[in-house]
Amino acid sequence: MPKYNLCVIFYVPKASSVLAIAIAVATLIPVSIGLSGLGPEIKIGGRQTVGIYNNADSSIEDAQGDVTPVYQQVGIEEVPEARDYHDILRASVQKRGEAFFFTVVLAGNPNDNDKYETQYRWHIITTSPITNREQQYIIRFQNSAFGGNSTMQGWYFAIFDRTVGRFIVPPTSILNMTDNTVEFPIEDFYIGNPSSFSYWIDVSVRVNATFGQPDYIMDYAP
Repeated sequence: MPKYNLCVIFYVPKASSVLAIAIAVATLIPVSIGLSGLGPEIKIGGRQTVGIYNNADSSIEDAQGDVTPVYQQVGIEEVPEARDYHDILRASVQKRGEAFFFTVVLAGNPNDNDKYETQYRWHIITTSPITNREQQYIIRFQNSAFGGNSTMQGWYFAIFDRTVGRFIVPPTSILNMTDNTVEFPIEDFYIGNPSSFSYWIDVSVRVNATFGQPDYIMDYAP
């Protein structure tokens, strides 16, 4: 399937501590690839808490060294080695102007991924002001290190409306992250401009370049 070009403009307030990524022309990957990891809810036992954003800066903490591959599929796959960039230490949500800044701090450099595909996913649960019903979004940052002619090399960003099953922002090529964080600004209207929402984060791995869901959940928070 051919690639397409899309002009995407993000509002990025000026701040020296902010990862400011300007995307003049974004490269989209085929939808069949982009859907990877955005299907059925992942299976993690014991997850009973969530982070809460309520019109003020919000953060959550996670223990270091607790990466454990949890298999999500049917069958047998190679078990990925736990790496420091799979290990969530903390995460935060800040509202700056018209943009939310979603930040995950890791125990290692996410750009060091040299094998498989690693996904950093924010699961957002809010209430639609139009329908007054629960609304779910997935904000995904995907880094792939598959060799050959894979179209999934490098970093991609996407926003998926889980409630209606469609992309709000299709998978879009972005620049590398900083040394120990995955951070990106999201304009508020992409997720319904909420004043409050609950959230949780996971780091997942897909071990081959075929289409499909992530094979393993490596870490999650809270």
